[in-house]
Amino acid sequence: MVPTTLPQAEQRIESQSDDQKVAGKKVTGAASSSSPLHLSMRVAQAANANQTSQSFVAHQYASYPFRLSSNLRLDRADAERVYAYIMSAAPGVLSGDDLRLRVEVGDQACLYLTDQSATKVHSKPVDGLPAQVIWEIQVGKEAYFEYVLEPIILFDSAALTQRVEVTLHPSGRFISGEIIVPGRIARGEFYEFEQFESRLRVRSPDGRICFADNLRLTGQANRFKHSAFVTEYPLLGNFVAVVPGIALDDLLRKLQQHEIPADTLQACESPLPGCNGILVRAIATKVNALKTYQRYLLNCIRQLAAQPLLPIIPK
Repeated sequence: MVPTTLPQAEQRIESQSDDQKVAGKKVTGAASSSSPLHLSMRVAQAANANQTSQSFVAHQYASYPFRLSSNLRLDRADAERVYAYIMSAAPGVLSGDDLRLRVEVGDQACLYLTDQSATKVHSKPVDGLPAQVIWEIQVGKEAYFEYVLEPIILFDSAALTQRVEVTLHPSGRFISGEIIVPGRIARGEFYEFEQFESRLRVRSPDGRICFADNLRLTGQANRFKHSAFVTEYPLLGNFVAVVPGIALDDLLRKLQQHEIPADTLQACESPLPGCNGILVRAIATKVNALKTYQRYLLNCIRQLAAQPLLPIIPK
């Protein structure tokens, strides 16, 4: 990985301890409903010394538990794109957590955002509150944002709501992936979590809703968790790609050529309403099968968009 810093970049990194003082009082865990941002970043594009376009992290802010990497160039032949990692000092997401994150990808900028490891959602006490993670994302004119996080692992009695609010320019591209692991399966923990909700809403800059996707998955109360189909394919994947300027028929054709045995992964693709994009639901026996499919999807889109293929993303 080759870090680079441009002089135009404004970098602001702050950290706070686990115990944060609010209005003179010490608090731990959850923040209030008016919780401040825990992480924000803005990516812009500018000309470098060679007068070629280059994306860079123009602003970043992170408070406990998060850290953000600097500008990373994982592909020397692809200066237009910047890669960034989110890192967490916490053991995972705890009951009552209220985490707020904001990402802005400016006009014509390209960002690949990922994290270092899986998100572990810990058990919620009987009288505890569900955890909440809220993302606010803005993708500008002709921008390209790949939002590819590691799997979410739902521990026994865990409860998590995740909301992703996206404002997307009509010419901007947004690709996201979400992998859900229903327990510490190697320990025999399987669908023992309480519930998981994932809400994605994509709007145009004028506020018009392009589409919304809501997923609600129950664990302990799931009537189908012992069915052969669920036990055979316990892992879930949700992939969204809004890709103006790319022929969806060509993309769907490429996805259907993905060579993974049906007893390892099954996927179903559907066009999205209100935009040029697709939604993919997938089930699998192994996390690696979903990650391989996700990488294949990203590379199919890059190929059709005449972009360099994904480099190795070290973790």
